[in-house]
Amino acid sequence: MFGKSRREIYKLINDYSITHISATPTFYRLLLPFERQFKSIQRITLGGEKSNEEIYNKLMMFFPNAKFNNIYASTEAGSLLFSKNEYFKISEYYQGLVFINEENELLVHKSLLGESDTLILKNDFYATGDLVEWIDKERKTFKFLQRKNELINSGGYKINPHEIEDSLRLLDDVEEIVVYGKPNSVLGNILCADVKLRTKSQLKESDIREYLSKHLQYYKIPRKIYFVENVSQTRTGKIKRL
Repeated sequence: MFGKSRREIYKLINDYSITHISATPTFYRLLLPFERQFKSIQRITLGGEKSNEEIYNKLMMFFPNAKFNNIYASTEAGSLLFSKNEYFKISEYYQGLVFINEENELLVHKSLLGESDTLILKNDFYATGDLVEWIDKERKTFKFLQRKNELINSGGYKINPHEIEDSLRLLDDVEEIVVYGKPNSVLGNILCADVKLRTKSQLKESDIREYLSKHLQYYKIPRKIYFVENVSQTRTGKIKRL
């Protein structure tokens, strides 16, 4: 269904009485704003990218009969962790096999991985590159923040692009956004944003800057903001960072 308009996808759900959908958060966001409820859907699965409470709340409104699963998976380990929302828990089964180090990076024991000569292990553990934040350390619950290699170094600050994207998605006029860095000899990277607006939106660059200045520190406000017709995606439906 990649490349189809949201109304075409609505029609497919209705015509075929679709019951299960598994996709990235980017795919679901491109269906917004929903124009009706879809009561045939029994199961919604999210995976492949960081999701948040905002997308869950919207999905629950328009798929009222659906059960929700959030899946953490990797090429190396396959489907590993499951959640009903954005908060994951390391179950007793995985105690000692999955843990979070002092740098807040998720590590996975080699026994959970497929065999590969290319995997780099340290003390029998594989560093996934996924950075997390503890919600309750005693109960082993956490949420994902971003990929380690997605942090943008700009002017000496390490910036999480997801924080800026999540903030801008709260604006009704913003359909999709991707934040990325462009190499710069002085700053390391210049913070940039590609913004796709909803049809007939009158939102201006100055509106975006004013909004962000009220919600984020000054160094997290993109230096360059481009209005685009489409935000690039990978073949699996994830946002493609430039």
